[in-house]
Amino acid sequence: MKTWILHTSNTGSMISGVWTATAGTYHATYAEYEFVHIIEGSITITPDGEESMDVGPGDAFVVEAGFTGTWEIKEPVLKHFDIQL
Repeated sequence: MKTWILHTSNTGSMISGVWTATAGTYHATYAEYEFVHIIEGSITITPDGEESMDVGPGDAFVVEAGFTGTWEIKEPVLKHFDIQL
């Protein structure tokens, strides 16, 4: 996984950038709200105790603060993100 921060707001309360990752699975815990736009690749996201959701190129979604669950990266991913800190 690699992350590039491309912009930080003047107040430091928001960052934007891009993230890449190769195939694999990891458990994620989110402390902040994140807007995601998938540019390339395929991911299955499974919130703990809930049903999974498949996302791919062109999909946009929000990960709420407090999210915990598994991200299974099926194909190498490139995503744009905005995180409210």
